[in-house]
Amino acid sequence: MAFVSTRDSHFEIILKNGAKIPKNATFICGFHGLGEVGFLSTAHLARTLDAERIGFIRSDMLPLFVSIEDETLILPFELYAHENIVFLVPRFQPHQSEQWNFVGRLAEWISMHHFSDILLLGGLDASFKEDEEDMRCVPTSAYAPQLEKWNVSVLEEGLFVAGPLALLLAELEMRDAPALGLLTYATRGRPDPRSAATMLEKINEVYGLDADVDQLLEESKEIERLEKMRKSIESEDRSSDMFV
Repeated sequence: MAFVSTRDSHFEIILKNGAKIPKNATFICGFHGLGEVGFLSTAHLARTLDAERIGFIRSDMLPLFVSIEDETLILPFELYAHENIVFLVPRFQPHQSEQWNFVGRLAEWISMHHFSDILLLGGLDASFKEDEEDMRCVPTSAYAPQLEKWNVSVLEEGLFVAGPLALLLAELEMRDAPALGLLTYATRGRPDPRSAATMLEKINEVYGLDADVDQLLEESKEIERLEKMRKSIESEDRSSDMFV
């Protein structure tokens, strides 16, 4: 029988001893969507800013894998902080059967900490590109006062955002939270580090950061190798109903 998540399913955000969420902080997250843009952008931004790991997410359907990065044990869902920015780095997608609970509980936690703005990163199918702009955005109603600083057009009517990012945007809209979905045009079917670099250039500009974009492009081959490895792991384990 397939696992079905409910509101009683276990979900816990664990902060390391002494770690605190700054007041009026920015929250940034990107999932494994089209072109892996959201995850690549978030993970690379946290790494290049030398963000400190401050916590983890534990859930009933936590992937049964860990890894090593810079001689440190890496877990599937981790929280990092750099100055006034908090990152959620999800190295796997939340399991399909618990996505509603996972995202709902995450939205509750985000709302509880009253982030000043919430940035959700993702990819948009490049086949829909009709002008010279490299990205589109999807703001919640509460984000409207901040939208001008991005100088990015809103997603055209008739196009849809899908997956955990869409669900998180919906949950945050219902909670009247200031969230922005930022989507760069990406190639379907493979990791697109160039699209992620475009995302980082815009974030650098708006937030006054200095994340190394060239390094992301240089790492593209390694990124694609790791992505193939991740997909292979998920494919092998799909028969046991562990991943989607």
